[in-house]
Amino acid sequence: MDASYFDDALFIGDSHTDGFKDYAGLNNADYLCHNGLTVWSAVEKAEFPGKQTLAQALSGKHYGKIYLMLGINELGTGTAESWAAQYKVLLDEVRELQPDAIIFLQAIFHTTQEKSDATFFKNSTIDARNAELQKLADNETVFYIDCNPVFDDSTGALTPEYSGDGVHVKAAYYPMWRDYLFQFGVVR
Repeated sequence: MDASYFDDALFIGDSHTDGFKDYAGLNNADYLCHNGLTVWSAVEKAEFPGKQTLAQALSGKHYGKIYLMLGINELGTGTAESWAAQYKVLLDEVRELQPDAIIFLQAIFHTTQEKSDATFFKNSTIDARNAELQKLADNETVFYIDCNPVFDDSTGALTPEYSGDGVHVKAAYYPMWRDYLFQFGVVR
């Protein structure tokens, strides 16, 4: 598998996906992402280029693959279950608008241990939400991918050297994420 696999892909997400767009080198893929995006705002607000809603943005083009990554911005809000219920609303909308697409639900990335210990960006909360997210995958048309093993240290936290702020990976490490996604290609 090579980068051309992603030529018909759309990546939807928050600041992690925004960084992926800028640094992973998949220039033929499309991206609907920005800092601060949540599972609620993705569905409810006109957050995308041209002040489009998600429905408007997804209605304009057919995608073979859609990668979703949201959740870091919601860590201080609600429960794992309420978050997953809203994620399902988002997933259902994506499936309705792109019924032929293979959908990949990407796990929320862990934070460094220091960030996890000092803020609401707790890895225990991330793990609980990722467990709920995994339940939304049917492994037929919707798949769950956990990229945390790429960036985690031996304690299960984001390796400090990979991050400048304890939450996001540095630009140089986005190709590692891209290369990990190559391992999970699904072809119909």
